[in-house]
Amino acid sequence: MITIDCRKTICLLLGVTSCFAAIAQVPKPTLVVGIVVDQMRAEQLYRYQSKFSQDGFKRLMSNGFNYKNAQYNYTPTVTSAGHASIYTGTTPSGHGIVSNSWYDRTSNNYVQSVEDTEYSTVGSRQAESVGASPKNMLTTTISDQIKLSSQLRSKVISISLKDRAAVLSGGHLADGVYWQDTYASSGGFITSSYYNAELPQWVEDFNAEGRADAYLDSKWTPLFDIESYTESYADDNTYEIVLGEERAVFPYDFKVLREKYRPRNLEYLLLGLSPFGNTLVTEFALEALERENLGKNGETDVLSISYSATDKVGHLFGPDSVELADVYVRLDREIAALLSELDRHLGKEGYVVFLTSDHGAIPVASYLENVGIPTDVARISQYKSVLQQGLNKALGQGDWLQHFSDNQVYLNRPLIREKGLALADVQRTASDILVELDGIREALTATNLRVQNYTNHDSRHLAQNGYYQKRSGDVVVIFESGVIQDDDSDLHVSLVKGTVHGSGYAYDTHVPLLIMGAGLNSGQSVRRVSPTDIASTIAMILNIQPPSGNRGEPLYELFK
Repeated sequence: MITIDCRKTICLLLGVTSCFAAIAQVPKPTLVVGIVVDQMRAEQLYRYQSKFSQDGFKRLMSNGFNYKNAQYNYTPTVTSAGHASIYTGTTPSGHGIVSNSWYDRTSNNYVQSVEDTEYSTVGSRQAESVGASPKNMLTTTISDQIKLSSQLRSKVISISLKDRAAVLSGGHLADGVYWQDTYASSGGFITSSYYNAELPQWVEDFNAEGRADAYLDSKWTPLFDIESYTESYADDNTYEIVLGEERAVFPYDFKVLREKYRPRNLEYLLLGLSPFGNTLVTEFALEALERENLGKNGETDVLSISYSATDKVGHLFGPDSVELADVYVRLDREIAALLSELDRHLGKEGYVVFLTSDHGAIPVASYLENVGIPTDVARISQYKSVLQQGLNKALGQGDWLQHFSDNQVYLNRPLIREKGLALADVQRTASDILVELDGIREALTATNLRVQNYTNHDSRHLAQNGYYQKRSGDVVVIFESGVIQDDDSDLHVSLVKGTVHGSGYAYDTHVPLLIMGAGLNSGQSVRRVSPTDIASTIAMILNIQPPSGNRGEPLYELFK
């Protein structure tokens, strides 16, 4: 009697030599959890390890795959561009979110990345509040593709303190996108009429519990003895922005501080300047997990969580502060609580989770100067004056500059046409003037960014990946390492407090990238990768189409 192994027969028909390779598949998770820790540098996974638990960051590092050399491949490295790039799998040159906001030549005004006047906020106590949408993001996200692959049956929920982080992670088809109402007497989570006409009842119930108020009526003290925070400079120093008190030192009594901010209706901003902002986001995410029944709806769902307090605290106190160290130690516990609840809700085999950041940050410039690292302040107002004078000398009198802010120079194109000049020539003239100024490394013309092909991961390549013709300037300025930007012409580097980001240097581009899920390999790699590789990786795990503008490559070590 002849017996036939059906599996072998199928393999032969498919032309596959290894039967088990053809049959075995990475288990399809029923929930994709994306975690973005705003302003987290890769080194912070290691700097505070002695204070981390075993079940938070360490669990992701040991049970998941750790890409130790994840670098952003574009500039500027800012929140909106970062979240859009993670979820679309492409750079600003592809998805169009070139910054948190950008100058619009036509309206002669700034465009906020997610602000949309066609919609209004839902759930805010403000009488009139402009809504938000992803309309400026020109490609789909991995969240959108998961929705499309299931004929819209999948659920996508996105949560952050920041509207831009929540919207750009959630994508065009999200079922629920929520952020904190910080500019009114609420502190609860709100959304936009682009997504929902009213808040779901569970969100109303969560807001009604008054958790934001409870946290703002408490004190922030370090989780460990303050003398043990040797990863940071001393708590009492001159590098930090004072938060409504005489000195920026522990403890912070938010019940007292909120009274100082209340007259300007800004008291709920304080939540994001403390670890309590992260706690509130975790609690809301766990509520969404349960009330939306995520991962149990018959399709693969998405839960996107962006922790913003790390960015807000980092800007205020700097990446070497005790305050930020304590935020990360406490965030480790938030990650542990989240993973534990995911285990209970779906089992360890039921979900895949990734953790990364939208950008890093430079140490406080005054601190760098004190320890002997080259640093300086790029005074944009002075650059404007010098550039205008130089163009007048080269081209004749005229208002040659339409706008100059951050690292973007917009020339007066109507005047250039009126004078019969070639735009490329005027761009080159402006570039030649700027590159002679202190603090400027390069000044790249839009013409060259369009026609040249920069491929060596250098500053030009990063600027090209961040350039989108309809929104970027005529000249893109690249500053020297250690140089920060400010419009105050009198600001000396020794007076700088707090930190910034946006450059193409490692302190801004090098971020964590951890992925953990059933059937995926664990381990680590020092291969250079980018957060733009996450979207295509998730697409391969789920066997769906990557986002429409995707340029990233799947992280193949996970599948070997």
